[in-house]
Amino acid sequence: MALEQRKTTRWAARVGMWVAKAIQPVLDVLKSFLSVKESDGILVGGKKTANLLVRKIAYFFADYYLVGVSASIVSTMKYLGFSFSLTFVALWIFDVIVAGAFLILYERTGEDLSLGEDYRRAVDTIYTKSRLAGHAALLMFIAKATYWTGPEKVVTFFRKEIGSAYRVVIVLLILTAIQSLIWTPIYGLGYDLLAK
Repeated sequence: MALEQRKTTRWAARVGMWVAKAIQPVLDVLKSFLSVKESDGILVGGKKTANLLVRKIAYFFADYYLVGVSASIVSTMKYLGFSFSLTFVALWIFDVIVAGAFLILYERTGEDLSLGEDYRRAVDTIYTKSRLAGHAALLMFIAKATYWTGPEKVVTFFRKEIGSAYRVVIVLLILTAIQSLIWTPIYGLGYDLLAK
């Protein structure tokens, strides 16, 4: 009986070690994302978490409101009979203004509503654990940010590598053009479906 209990205890200890080893990288990435350091106490960690949550919520609502504005721009222009090219340019200008506003806010206040810096810390931590997982996380981040959540995320993510303000503007123009090129026909198709 004692031997069986000892085997069970060893087995439980091993399973516990495996679970701890599996969870630790996830906790490390989460700490990086939240910018929580080992020296931070519970109060400081809680403030950093609350700050990130507030920025995430603000960006979420702003992003979805702006999606509605973008869809309205395309729908209105289609309704008025504008060509695809002019509709694309109008949406592109709007996207440049919006992304530029987020970047100016970030540069002036240091508050990154897009969480690009936070994702960068997390991806860097993933990369230290596994190069393959780091590359996959980076590609998923870039694809999602370019397609859906906004080019300003990519710019803040790669802010150190991009460097000068001139390069920021060029990257922003290219990424917003790609996003507008993707979403102009999608919004247009949505308008066509609703109009019928």
